[in-house]
Amino acid sequence: MAISTTTAVILGFVAAGAGVTAYGQIKESQQRAETEEYNAQQRAEAEEFNADVARQQADMVEARGRLDILRQKKTAITLKGTQEALYSKSGVVLTGSPLAVIKESAANAELDILLTEFNIFTEAAGLESGALERERIARAERERGTRVAEAERKMGYIRAGKTLLTTATTLGLQFGVPKKGED
Repeated sequence: MAISTTTAVILGFVAAGAGVTAYGQIKESQQRAETEEYNAQQRAEAEEFNADVARQQADMVEARGRLDILRQKKTAITLKGTQEALYSKSGVVLTGSPLAVIKESAANAELDILLTEFNIFTEAAGLESGALERERIARAERERGTRVAEAERKMGYIRAGKTLLTTATTLGLQFGVPKKGED
């Protein structure tokens, strides 16, 4: 079965159109892949920044805690000195109940210091844990971006292949394959 020149030109344009469409699908997928990689990188960098901020906050908590502990120790020493001075001024001997009061005040001050240390440790550990989680998220974002971009690139070739095969099949069915008994 021979085809006319007009039909051949039309077939050429259809095939060329399919080629252009396939090329466009590949380019579009490559652009989507690059966009995904860029966006994943931006999300990862934001998470890393947040991790750095959390670590800085943990450092500030620890520094503030050290100052609080120094202040509490100074207050405890001052209280002990004040108690001893007042007892001595009033003529009380520092034995028995007066000594027990001073010791109890010192024990309470030490307990307050220990609680402050615990609270500092707990808050700083929570911030550090948050920083580690942010870093994990950043790594996951990068990996996800890479996987999605790779899949998008492959899909571009699959879409292009489908376009070319569909066009070839359609043209073959319409013009190139003789029907049974037409040989």
